[in-house]
Amino acid sequence: MENLWPTLIGRQFAAAVQMLQQAIEACPDDLWDDRTDGSPFWHLAYHALFFTDLYLSDNEKAFQARDYHFDNAHFLPGDYQDFAGIVTTPEKAFTRDQLVDYAGHCLRKCEETFEKLTDERAPARCGFWWYELNVGEFMLNNLRHLQHHAGQLILLLRRRADIGIEWLGTKGNHPAPPTW
Repeated sequence: MENLWPTLIGRQFAAAVQMLQQAIEACPDDLWDDRTDGSPFWHLAYHALFFTDLYLSDNEKAFQARDYHFDNAHFLPGDYQDFAGIVTTPEKAFTRDQLVDYAGHCLRKCEETFEKLTDERAPARCGFWWYELNVGEFMLNNLRHLQHHAGQLILLLRRRADIGIEWLGTKGNHPAPPTW
């Protein structure tokens, strides 16, 4: 029987990564590191990509951070009560090229992850001790997180720069999500 995970979830996951990448590419320079309303655009995008990358890994030990990552750069100020407000946005912004590259990395990792996800593996517990979810539900949780932040960034583009991002993932939409 054909593995349906790449089609059922993987393609939608890839479409979400592509929408985030479109937002990164469309962000005007003056909005990229604007900190007047909290975390800048690039930091929200990096946070979304970092956790997408992490949670597409089998577990914490299998994850390999990108060369430009540094400690706590993936956390957003105001979140994570365990850090008691000590999380801040890094002073130096990541570049658009770094985040476009990271989105491409996450897109490739989507393909790898969903190609190996099977009906037998999906009900097993995920490899992250802080989540009590099976692998299938964990992937949906990861997708919701990614789309949550992609939606934030797309709304920011619309409100601050009157830029729209095309919806991907439905029949007839161009560009269509990858078919692998």
